[in-house]
Amino acid sequence: MKQWQWLMGLAVLVAGCQTGCKSIDVVQDGGFRVGQALTQNQPAPVLSPEYGKAFTVDNAYAIQRLAIGQVTQGRRVVGYKAGLTTPAAQQQYAANQPVAGVLLPGSEIVGSEDGYQVLLKSFRKPLVEVELGYRLMRRVTVPVPDVAALKEIVGEIAPVIELPDLVTAGNTLPNALDLIATNVGAKRVIVGPGRAPSLTDPNAIHVDVYREGELVNAGDSRAVLGDQWQALLWLVNRTVATGWAIEPGQLLITGSIGKAVPLQTGLYVADYGDFARLEFTVE
Repeated sequence: MKQWQWLMGLAVLVAGCQTGCKSIDVVQDGGFRVGQALTQNQPAPVLSPEYGKAFTVDNAYAIQRLAIGQVTQGRRVVGYKAGLTTPAAQQQYAANQPVAGVLLPGSEIVGSEDGYQVLLKSFRKPLVEVELGYRLMRRVTVPVPDVAALKEIVGEIAPVIELPDLVTAGNTLPNALDLIATNVGAKRVIVGPGRAPSLTDPNAIHVDVYREGELVNAGDSRAVLGDQWQALLWLVNRTVATGWAIEPGQLLITGSIGKAVPLQTGLYVADYGDFARLEFTVE
């Protein structure tokens, strides 16, 4: 059978299940649909109204992993991200815990002689988030027991700008499970130079973000789950629980410091105080 015939047959099956089939495989169906949306750069499907009680946290992460596999085709991912790491963000999506996603191959914006350049037209509803990123020195495939053990394997801490882009089909409001299944809006990241953990207290960083000289966001790094190390520990253990292996050098970002703000044209400056300073231009 040709691939297009198989896809058409699956589409018919999916359509039928959406109107009454009770034996649908939520993970296979959701993974296929999310994978197609990511591959074709289409709005993310909102699955929660269709899947009901079958749409559990475990199934949402299984859908995400299956979809990411379709997109990457074996290529190494840039890293992993945490979201909803503040009480306000969790309340917005009726969540009682953070969520995690994958930073896809090619998602890192590389600087040039003119600095970091972002094209607004390549997004739909982009946001700007300032974060901290971490890189580990060894491969991790099993849960890390505690923060003390985690600190022993962190090689560097870096300033990160995340530019998520969450657009849903029909602009339907997603819930936390929808966010997980559709990879938490992961799109692009800018990563500044890293520092050794011995030179930095990740819980003592204040960040101010300016656009064209106007302050648009400010926050303290400790506000992320109340402790950057706990946020990183959660992300590491959630990532391996989903079935991923964290490779040395991959980026782990712990969530927005302060609020997420809409991405607009102009010059942005993220001032991390003595830790770092990142600038990028949006055209």
